[in-house]
Amino acid sequence: MTLAQIFDSVNKKTYFSRDDDEIWAAISNAASTIFLQVVSENSGFFITWDTSTVAFAPNQEEYTLPVQLGEMVRVRERLSATEDWKVIPFADINANSFTQAQFASQFGISFDGAQSEFQFYGPYLTATDAATGAQTQKMRIAPIPLDARQVELVYIAKFADITGTESPKVLPNEADGAVVWSAVEELLATNDDDNSERAGAQKEENLRWFLKWVRNRQFTQVRQVEPYVTDLD
Repeated sequence: MTLAQIFDSVNKKTYFSRDDDEIWAAISNAASTIFLQVVSENSGFFITWDTSTVAFAPNQEEYTLPVQLGEMVRVRERLSATEDWKVIPFADINANSFTQAQFASQFGISFDGAQSEFQFYGPYLTATDAATGAQTQKMRIAPIPLDARQVELVYIAKFADITGTESPKVLPNEADGAVVWSAVEELLATNDDDNSERAGAQKEENLRWFLKWVRNRQFTQVRQVEPYVTDLD
């Protein structure tokens, strides 16, 4: 279903008793809750490869991360498109190597395999950014780059609020039933309607099968080979 169809379904099942804003809020709340359940079942479900948002610049230590970033999985860098990507390890902000890189001229550089000479710390919010609606996340690099470098981010996307038909749907179509009945349950409960319990039971049934689908999303059965000799007696 499209978001418009989900809205119409919820609206009908709640007897057209709620304002549009309330219906969209209930749909967004339902989808957000299910989104978190999906991530807990399959942490790589909403994974994103991003090679266009961040690029290291000479003498720049802090970088703004994409707004849709939820959880960082991996960061890699390279000097040019002809080089192999090098993994940037996560920095312990209390580690000596990170501290020295920030405040001294010495830094231990590893040339073992495709290991980057850099470390990154983040994602984090500054106190100022945390007080804003955008809540822009950032990361910090050590040592500070001396040249321009390409950067690859791999991360789990975070949920985007649903406020209308123009919003991203986020969840796959297989979650439609769970989203609809979860929103209906919330709105009927607001009306003190006893049917909210039946809507809740329907939600749980839809959610159970959807999460089972999520768990088995990348299930691969091992190929079975019949032995040539089946009886050695």
